[in-house]
Amino acid sequence: MGMYVTTRRFAAVAACLLALGACQGSNPYKGMSDQQLYDLALKEFNEHNYDHAIRVLNFMTLNFGNSKLLPDAQILLARSDYGNKEYLTAHADFQTFLQRYPGEARAAQAALGECRSLAAMSPIPERDQTYTHQAIAACTNTVSDYPGTDEAQTASQIVSRMRDKLAHKEYLDAEFYFRRKLWDSAIKYFGFVVSDYPRSDWAPKALLGVYKANMAIGYDDLADQAKERLIDSYPNSKEAKSLSSDGSKG
Repeated sequence: MGMYVTTRRFAAVAACLLALGACQGSNPYKGMSDQQLYDLALKEFNEHNYDHAIRVLNFMTLNFGNSKLLPDAQILLARSDYGNKEYLTAHADFQTFLQRYPGEARAAQAALGECRSLAAMSPIPERDQTYTHQAIAACTNTVSDYPGTDEAQTASQIVSRMRDKLAHKEYLDAEFYFRRKLWDSAIKYFGFVVSDYPRSDWAPKALLGVYKANMAIGYDDLADQAKERLIDSYPNSKEAKSLSSDGSKG
């Protein structure tokens, strides 16, 4: 995925620069040094003019391949893409930085950028969660590769948020079956929430679902087990309190 985005970007930028007169009327960067180009791009980035920053950085990287500023340009390019909400391209550019400069001091920043870019593409719970799973993997790698850093702490928080979204999706699937009185399937998916995401806010809701579904079937013993587990494991949840208060029903 990263190679495809990078190749596509390179082709588009190269085509534009080969016909710069058609793209921008004239070459506004002619005669500028790599330092001047980087300073201009940084100024545009700080002013949130991400499109212009990206154009300047692409010109710089294509025309100053041996510049000592290339690591700075690469991570600024990725940050500009992220600021421009081009998250797929940002992910590829952060990935490129990590591949080219793995020992660089800003590697942790790039790893977090890759993590955040994937998390930004994570959709609402009702949709396919491929990017959510990818975000969890990337953020988990950031936590393990850069322990003790601020980036690792932020990545850990993102992991929790992404896992909560997956729990929400499983809960919605369970509710789908519950509403249709497909009790066995509902219990199965509620069980996934409890077993896979026990720390999420959806776990006590799922246990309450297990309780209600078993009550509907007439499996009072299994319902009692779910009730006991809910009250013991999540005593402060409103779901547990709802069962504790009436003694039987949620």
